[in-house]
Amino acid sequence: MKGVFVYLIFIFLCPHLVSSQVKPDSTLESELTLEELMNIPIAVASSQALSPRESPGIVSLITADDIAKSGARDMIDVLRTVPGFQLGMDVSGVLGIGIRGNWAFEGKVLILLDGHEMNETSYATTSIGDRFPLDQIERIEIIRGPGSALYGGYAELGVINIISKKAENISGASAAISYGQMQSDFGRFSSTVMVGKELGDFAFDAKITSSKHLRSNRTYTDIVGSSYDMTDYSDIKNIHINGGFSYKGLSLRLLHENHIIEQRDLFYDIMPEAINLEFETTAVNIKYNWVISDKVNIIPQFQYKDQSPWKSYGETAQRMDELGYIGSYSYREVSKISGNIKLNVDFNPSINLISGVEVYENKGEFKTGVYQFNSSPNISFQNLSIFSQALFKTSFANITVGARFNDHEQFGSSFVPRVAMTKTINNFHFKLLASQAFRAPSIQNIDSNTEIDPEQTSVLEVEAGYKLTENMLITANLFKTVIDDPIVYFYDVNTDTEGYDNFNKTGSQGIELVYIYQSSRISANLNYSYYLTKDNKVESYKVPRQDNMMLGFAKSQINLLAGLHITDNFTINPSATYLGKRYGYSSIDDNFEPVLEEFDPVHFVNVYLNYNNLFVKNLDVGVGVHNLTNNDYSFIQPYNSGHAPLPSKSTEYGIKLVYKVGF
Repeated sequence: MKGVFVYLIFIFLCPHLVSSQVKPDSTLESELTLEELMNIPIAVASSQALSPRESPGIVSLITADDIAKSGARDMIDVLRTVPGFQLGMDVSGVLGIGIRGNWAFEGKVLILLDGHEMNETSYATTSIGDRFPLDQIERIEIIRGPGSALYGGYAELGVINIISKKAENISGASAAISYGQMQSDFGRFSSTVMVGKELGDFAFDAKITSSKHLRSNRTYTDIVGSSYDMTDYSDIKNIHINGGFSYKGLSLRLLHENHIIEQRDLFYDIMPEAINLEFETTAVNIKYNWVISDKVNIIPQFQYKDQSPWKSYGETAQRMDELGYIGSYSYREVSKISGNIKLNVDFNPSINLISGVEVYENKGEFKTGVYQFNSSPNISFQNLSIFSQALFKTSFANITVGARFNDHEQFGSSFVPRVAMTKTINNFHFKLLASQAFRAPSIQNIDSNTEIDPEQTSVLEVEAGYKLTENMLITANLFKTVIDDPIVYFYDVNTDTEGYDNFNKTGSQGIELVYIYQSSRISANLNYSYYLTKDNKVESYKVPRQDNMMLGFAKSQINLLAGLHITDNFTINPSATYLGKRYGYSSIDDNFEPVLEEFDPVHFVNVYLNYNNLFVKNLDVGVGVHNLTNNDYSFIQPYNSGHAPLPSKSTEYGIKLVYKVGF
């Protein structure tokens, strides 16, 4: 509780500190009123763009301005500030997302980038650390809850919709470089170049980022007690190319990235040599908005993605495999071809309907083995989805009703409905949300278990908010999530077998609070989240003698993002995060039984200074420090599978330069 009191003292001493999560990039934060912030439209949770208070979901919005002022280095820094979001350790140096106490890494949270589905098709995972280049991002729209009715089988517990900067945001060219240095070690380097312009009905943009980060400069110790210094064996390299054009109703988006993680930790024990783990993606998205009338639109869309996820290939990887490090030599190519068509109808200003059908085919080619499913290096599955959502704006409330029917040739069908009621009355708003969702088994889930079924999730959410004054808003939401037939990875030490199976039930319930203060020179976003387990029957998620907790995740989390606008060009932006105590398995005893460790609460304190138009126009400079307290935070595996906690970075000092040129 000591950490909580520190935060309360900080809040009372500085009652009106920073950063709103809702504002357009082109306007200084000090120029926006709280009313304007409350009414910025977002579309991630609905068929129409609505304000955050009216949106039929529990939503967060983070803009380019928020990211720049906070000095966030990667998506870890960004997502850590979102209520209910925490990070966990999977294997091989890969980090994933937990939402509201639930491990969401494998196909339970959908991540979109400009319409490209970033979840890889093999396991449905998305490696999150040091990956998506923040300098390219215009805004991030987040549903802190289910989205399957709109988006399908990877949106079970949440949706992260990343929207990059387009022609209208760039309107010329820009270059950004950033450098980070720890006490005695290199921390990170990133460079980004962007160009974009609107030319009448034609618009184009092109963006490229090259980066190198160090995962950690600390010592990793595996479950059997072997150790190595991560400084020389945890580089993360990323090449990210994103671009496209639009002409009237036609748009084309192209994406290529290669995300490479250097690692020695693998699954259980340390390898004698480091190998590279690659996640390579090439994706195409073509969409046409066919305007039939001022009330009717038809939107056909084609998407293709080709990926090589979890790829460890080459002489070193093969040598580790020959030494008995199973899984160190693996190479699969997977692809997804999908097409959908949507009908969007505005019957009148009060009634909107969107309906559509989607078909896709997932394919896999195993380069270093064969699939168990058919004893072949090739595998493929087809899927059909039908979805619909209606929005009724009545004097009583806004009512949203939607559903999705999904039919997969291997695991059968799923049907998930959603109902939402939202109401805004002057300074007060209220939401009542009831949704079902599903998690579609991936290629590797099916290959491991041909009888595997989709997860089925039921979520009930209630939110209330009130504008206390012209400058202050507070919101609170309660949630209950119950997951039936969860798909869980297992390893049986007695039979030396592993795979995926449907377990009985798991879930969580809790509360999230958000306080926003906004004035001409000072603003603040303070949020608090708390969860308890709900009907968790999955043994590998449990904390012994702590039935109300999940492995790896703190029950309590507090975030404070703060900024003082000293002048129109100069801001000081402190931020802080408090995470309560966590539990994880860190070693094994003499009987080869896992040993549970309690991890003390931790504080993250960051300070970032931003100066726009320094010396010359359009030159922006930022300097700051991350993890000022130099805490010893580690990413914990949220399921009992033998991987020891992975240490994070020490204190890091950074500088960033951004220069823009208009055409």
